[in-house]
Amino acid sequence: MTGKVIVISGVMAGGKTTLIKALSRVLPDNRVVSFDDYSIDALSSAPSLQVPIERAVNQYDISALLADLKPLLHRYAYILVDFPFGRRHNDLTPYIDWSFYLKTPLDIAFARQLVRDYSNQPTSAIIDWAKTYLTNARPIFTHFDHYISASADLIIDGQRPLPEKVAVVLKALKINQ
Repeated sequence: MTGKVIVISGVMAGGKTTLIKALSRVLPDNRVVSFDDYSIDALSSAPSLQVPIERAVNQYDISALLADLKPLLHRYAYILVDFPFGRRHNDLTPYIDWSFYLKTPLDIAFARQLVRDYSNQPTSAIIDWAKTYLTNARPIFTHFDHYISASADLIIDGQRPLPEKVAVVLKALKINQ
């Protein structure tokens, strides 16, 4: 048996993890591998935000993620990978059977990130991030969104209710609920 690798990609706080968790509850015989579990973007090898995504994406060292993924291929029917870059990372691409891009409007992703990451922070930290987002990060996220989504097998509207997003994936995979 070779498991089907299903990647959910998208911008930060776009709903990737929520969708992966929902899929893991309905897909039989699955395992989840998440980019966030590896602190890949915190490694010294991670590119700076000034490096264009076209060059930056393959500078991320995902060797630990791949080392965990490979043994799962022969143990599970489905491997759900929460990975922001979809098919754009050359080292992961050969393993991907399906790549779904969760296209969430940046204002929604920004609000989700504030709620998720800044609920217990002082107001000044929230204001500082909002300023950084407006002056530097938003153009990067916009470019990321266009570049990464272009490589997906299917783009899912991130504003749709979660059960609808799950149904879209299952339909694409030809799995009846």
